[in-house]
Order: sequence, then structure tokens, then C-alpha cells
Amino acid sequence: MLQSKIDQWLEERLNVPCQRQLVVIHDQQDWARQQTQSILTRLNLNHCLWCGNNADKHPYIQAKQYHQHLGREYQALVYNAYDGVRANALAALSGVVAQQGLMIIICPPLTQWADFDDPQKTERISFGYAPQAGHSLFIAWLKQHIEQDDYVVLINQRDFCGTNMPLQKPVQKIDAPYKTTDQQQAVEAILAQAKSPSPQPLVITADRGRGKSSALGIAAAQLIHSGYQRIVVTAPIFASVSQLFQHAQSGLPGCEQQRQSLRLGEKRVEFQPVDRILAELPSADIVMVDEAAAIPAPLLQALTRHYANIVFSTTIHGYEGSGRGFEIRFKGYLQQHFPDYQTLHLQHPIRWQRGDPLERFWFNTLLLNSLEMPTSYIPEQALQVELIEQSSLVNHPALLAQVFSLLINAHYQTTPDDLVRILDAPDQQLFVLRQHDHLLGAALVNLEGGEFLRPLAVDVAEGKRRVKGHLLPQNLGMNFNRHDLVCYRYLRINRIAIQPEYQFQGLGQYLITQLSRYARKQGYDFIGSSFGANPQLLAFWYKAGFYLVRQGNKKDASSGEYSAFVLAGLHQGAIKLRQALTDIYQQQLHSNTSSC
Repeated sequence: MLQSKIDQWLEERLNVPCQRQLVVIHDQQDWARQQTQSILTRLNLNHCLWCGNNADKHPYIQAKQYHQHLGREYQALVYNAYDGVRANALAALSGVVAQQGLMIIICPPLTQWADFDDPQKTERISFGYAPQAGHSLFIAWLKQHIEQDDYVVLINQRDFCGTNMPLQKPVQKIDAPYKTTDQQQAVEAILAQAKSPSPQPLVITADRGRGKSSALGIAAAQLIHSGYQRIVVTAPIFASVSQLFQHAQSGLPGCEQQRQSLRLGEKRVEFQPVDRILAELPSADIVMVDEAAAIPAPLLQALTRHYANIVFSTTIHGYEGSGRGFEIRFKGYLQQHFPDYQTLHLQHPIRWQRGDPLERFWFNTLLLNSLEMPTSYIPEQALQVELIEQSSLVNHPALLAQVFSLLINAHYQTTPDDLVRILDAPDQQLFVLRQHDHLLGAALVNLEGGEFLRPLAVDVAEGKRRVKGHLLPQNLGMNFNRHDLVCYRYLRINRIAIQPEYQFQGLGQYLITQLSRYARKQGYDFIGSSFGANPQLLAFWYKAGFYLVRQGNKKDASSGEYSAFVLAGLHQGAIKLRQALTDIYQQQLHSNTSSC
């Protein structure tokens, strides 16, 4: 009976073109892997990527290597959850599955999965807290969405359920080389900007699979045919622009392909890392920046100062969390300095159809859709700050979605992995700021330091040992070479966000005041934070009663800014110690300035 159901599902996929689909094989690992191989063979899905060990003859990657495959296409993606779950990898790798392909998850039985000892757990939980991390609320959340989606196929040795979604017939035919009218409009916008006597930056945004990189490649080829001599392309890594160069090459028959460039006579399309471009400032008719959200905003700003003819293309749902940062940080810069800059958003997918069940599943499950939240704030009325238990979030999905949407829109580093930590990490707490049940703000805090670090304190302070998490005690202990700083208890504000329409009205300050009161009652010694420093943020924390005790020596790769560490003492002894740390920092700063 089981096999006949599987056969019927497979036969339908063989005979009728179907949408991409998520398949969850939840059973003993060896059986699940054998069943996976049987499905791949029956459907002739030979170009397959496995994520996780024990993949027989198939090439496989570890979950942390997912970014190396963004922009590529596979007929199937197999994710072995017995090797652990990483939400960033699940979200990103769903985008490498080609039309009519499958994403297969091998996992323990659904009734047991949430209590499975996940090997990835130690990668997301701070040192000393792993024993407290038992039942996974994130897996319970994932299981809930799996079971509620009719288009997710579920297979174990006892049962099969799920249904296919047939492909829709194309409504509109587009002339080659374009796949959608969106893509055609993007190419036309690039050509128009390149030929403008007074070009302004052009920004092209899209979710994955919309053909933005292909549009850049098509436009590059057409510009070369129009007489442009040199097109410079940049991205975080060369692999990110493989689709761009593939489409440019298709449009330039007879061109010579070199390591990271295409040449047609004296004309060329070439890749250069962004740091080399800014160091050497090569001449270019146009600069194309792909996956721009993964490049620090200050570097993007520097490019606009040197190149008038420039196109930025990026994915908004960046799985490293930077996509929204591009919207928050860089577009704000463009609005201020280039008010006439152009923007274009590609909506229609190319690599799969609209309404694709696999994309929809992950967007819904990982809360990647930004929400419009009805809210109001009356300054004269009372506010409530509440600590939200993790179990309560699963039972109140609307609140979880609102909080995560708020954090995504406020912080460029918020990723699907953060959703896992919000639900599962015992060293993290969530506070919300509300008025009459309207969500106005939220804060994520980390519990750091403590006596259980004392056996490691000397080695940490001397730079001989580094443990997972505990950012403030480890950085301060090592920077000041004081092992006692490792053992104090810190409440670190990891994220704080206020609804955009109610910012600059004192709500953030109020939330921090309440967090400080909570930390004092709980017996913490310090409350602090670390962030990419800029004058506006430093002024915010100074106003809240925090003091700068350390600043990093190197710019952060994500923000392009120096990391700042701010601290406030919660009792008299801690206040005196914080003052001493500030004095030492100022002396160090003065000494370094004098020696320059």
C-alpha cells in the first residue's frame, strides 16, 4: 500500500510537469537515505547536491558551506537533518532547486525530531548552556508547518501523504534572451542609465530566482556590442557572478574567456574584488555590483563617489541577513546623496513559477515576509515591557511573526538562524514593548559571564582560550588582561528595535531603562552592548547612561564600521569598575593617537 502511493506520486511527476516540492522522509536514517536514492533514480534527478555526511557516491557539503552554491542550479537538493539543522542553509539551498526539482529532507520521525540531539546545537548556543537546551521549539515550529502544508510530501515506513502541484501554462511569451517582462525592463533600465548624459545610481532588487544576475549579463553583452570598451563587475566572490558571466558570454559569440573576464577584441567584461577597485580605481564605462547587500555599506558608498555610471543588484532576502541592511542603510544613503537614483524590483520568478510551493513554504516557516503591522502609540499613556517565554511564542505565532519582522527590518544581521536562537537558545531572552497590545518595540538580550567561567578565566584573559558566546566578558577580559572581568555577570543587549514610525520619541530609551531595572533585580553586575559604531548610535547609548569601554581595531565585515563596546554598572562596585575601564580606554586611545 505504501509503495503504491509513492509510485502514484512519482508517476504523476514523470508524466505531468510539476512545481518544485519539499519532501520530508522522516524515519531511520539508512532507510530514509535508501528511499531518497530510489526517488532520485526513478525521477532521473542525476544533478543533485547533498548537504550532510553519508551521501554515498554523491558530492556533499556541510551546512556551513551553503553560500558556495548560491546562484547554481540542481535538479534535487538533499538535506540530511541527522547532521543538524541550520535555518540559513535550509532557506538558501531551497533556492538552488531547479524548476520541477525536489528538496528532500532526511530527518528523525516527526514525533521524535524535536527531542533529537542536534549536532548543530553547540554552534548556536553559548558555552555552559548546552545542557539546558533539550526540546527544540524551532523543530516543533518547523514540524507544525510541515504537517499543515498540503504540498509537502511526508514519507516514512508506514505512510505517505502529499500531493503535486502541476506547472501552470505560460501566460505570456517573451522574446529571447529574456525570460520575463521584469527582466527585459531591468536590461532596458541598465542600457538607458549607461547612455544617460547625467547617470544616477540604479538599484535592482529581487528575491532569489528572479533573473537579476542574468539581466546584468545580458545588459553587459548588449553594451559591448554598442561600443562600450570596459565593463567592471564586482561581488563578494567571483562565484556569485557565474550567472552574469554565463549570460554575457552567450550574448558575445566569439569572445575569449579568460580566468575572470570575457574579451572581444579590445573590449572586455571583467571581474574585480571591490577592495581592489577602490584601491586602484580602474577606468570603467559602467560598474556592475552584484549581491551588493553582502558588501559593507561604506564600500558601496565609496563606489558611488568614484563611479557615476553604476548599477547595484541584490537579493532582499539575504540569508546572511544583509539584504534588509541594504534596504535600511544603503538606500538611505542614496536618498540623501542621490535623490534621483533609480530603483527597480523584479517580482516574477524565472527559475520557478509564481506561487511556487517550495519558496512559499520557507518564506512562511522562516518568517521572511515583512509584515505591515497595525499599531498606535499615545505618548501620555502607560507602556508595558514584558519578558516573553520561548514556549509562548510557538503558541502565539502572530506575535512571533511580528517580533521577527520588526527585527529583520531594524537589523541588517538578523537571519533565519536568529529565529532558531529566539526559540531555542537558553542563553537568550526576548523582551517586548507594548501599549494596549500594540507591539512598539522588542529587544533580544544574551546572558553572559558568571562563575562557571572562572576555571577558564585566566586563559581567556591571556588570549589562550575562546569559548562560544559570552562576547562582553571575553572581549573585555582579554582587552584589559583581567581575568576577573570574565566572571562578572553581564546582560548584553544583542538587538533592540522600535517601530520605524515611533522612533526618536524616547521609546528605545524607555525600553533600555526597563532592561536595566530587570538586570539589577536579577543580580547582574553590568548591562552592555556591542555594535558597529557611528555618531548617531553612540549618542543613543550615551543618552541611555552607557559608556564606551572599548572599540575594535578593525572594521566589521558586515557593517564596515568599528565595533564599539558600551557598558553600564548595575551596583556601586560595578559602577566604579566601569569608570576605571573607561579611564584605561581613554588613556589607550590618547596613547595611540599620540604615537601616530
